[in-house]
Amino acid sequence: MTISIDLEEKQVLKNEKEKKHLFKKKEKDPDRIKTPKKIKWGKTTIVAISVIILSVLAFGAYKILKISGDIGLKLKAQDIISKEEDHVLEKDSTGKHTNFLIVGIDSRDAESKLLNTDSIIFVSFDYETKDITLISVPRDFYVSLPDEFWFKKINSFYSYGEGLEEGSGLEMLQTKVEELVGEEIQYYAMLDLKGFVELIDALGGVYINVENSFTDYSYPADDDLNYQTVSFTAGPQTMDGETALKYSRSRHSLDNGEGSDFARARRQQKVIEAVKKELFDSGNYTNPQILLDLLNTVGENLTISEFTIDDIKAVLNIFNNLDEGEGEMFSFVLDPNAANGKIITSKNVTTTNAYAIGPVLGLGQYEDIHDYVNKVLANPSFYEEDASIYVYDTGLGYQNTYNEFLDLYEKYPYSNIRFMGSLFYDKEGTIIYEHETGLKSATLLEVSKYLKAENTVKPEYITSNLNGEDITILFGKTVSEEAVETDE
Repeated sequence: MTISIDLEEKQVLKNEKEKKHLFKKKEKDPDRIKTPKKIKWGKTTIVAISVIILSVLAFGAYKILKISGDIGLKLKAQDIISKEEDHVLEKDSTGKHTNFLIVGIDSRDAESKLLNTDSIIFVSFDYETKDITLISVPRDFYVSLPDEFWFKKINSFYSYGEGLEEGSGLEMLQTKVEELVGEEIQYYAMLDLKGFVELIDALGGVYINVENSFTDYSYPADDDLNYQTVSFTAGPQTMDGETALKYSRSRHSLDNGEGSDFARARRQQKVIEAVKKELFDSGNYTNPQILLDLLNTVGENLTISEFTIDDIKAVLNIFNNLDEGEGEMFSFVLDPNAANGKIITSKNVTTTNAYAIGPVLGLGQYEDIHDYVNKVLANPSFYEEDASIYVYDTGLGYQNTYNEFLDLYEKYPYSNIRFMGSLFYDKEGTIIYEHETGLKSATLLEVSKYLKAENTVKPEYITSNLNGEDITILFGKTVSEEAVETDE
């Protein structure tokens, strides 16, 4: 692999008018190392999904070692993997998150340089909780072109940028994803098919629980001209690289809704989580040589944003500080089902017959999406459970209970919260409980804390599953202090 060091400013686009609003201007750092702009893509499709989440930057460790050898420096892995705590990644303006853009490229036509992206995932690391949140942006999401009131699918923005200036596609896509989700992105990475397969195989496979059995009779064959049949049976299983790729890439099944791009995005996120788990459970991330070997495996197929040596040290420090079991991974897809169907639609998005999705507020209007993403990052466990929450009057009074419902709806505007009228007129206290214990525990904890409701057990006077909701809230009469003292 040829590594080049470019310390000069990027050349100005010949057409300054085109460039004016394409990218956010970033101050150059003379210590930054730039990845090659030209990559010989192998036969690929959807991918990028298995980049090692936070360790996409750690790939730079390998590059620095390679460069040092090329120019005669005696730099060792120990010199890069520092245990010092003062190395930190760039953070967003809140200081709470470092955000990444993970991109998969469909480059089956190896001769073409103008390639659409098939996988776009916004990844956020929370320094307080150590949680990782993944938000997939479907390729059919329509967004506006720079300087024009003209809309295209977001998966075309990489090729659009490359057409203006080679090597600029990822920066343009980054800017557009930032605009869509309302969050700053500090780093990006793009991986192709070969790197995806080799990474999984280098880890010895990944363990994935397939939720639904499905068969795809139109999966592209190796020659990309014909089709083959691929099938997956529900249940836990270990997948090698090729199998994981087929699981991630399939999108023509007629079974269990697995043929949609949205279902495919969720499967891609499952593979990312499996890769993360394999890295941590195996202890690979604590062994500098193993980590560098893994990154070397995908090196020819990975493109990443600019980085410094301190960035690399910061990534590895995060791994060193992440004890097993600390932090969780949460997954979301910006499809029409997100936020209970309140922010994204597939109806009347364009005047063409092509399938498209866009904001409910209208093309280019992302305020609701920004609000939703912000709430998701602040409380991912609650929003991932996506619980149905039904509110009943059991003694507080119809209007008073309805007012309580409105307060809840304002607090959690993207949740499935419904007011179901009166059940009883003589019960006391506020009760909130799950119908199946443990399935929506984050929601139960969140809402019970907000309502200051201490009773989370189903009362004896409720003898059915009511309307089949996940969480039931019963508003009874307010228990007076005098009554409490009498009981005591």
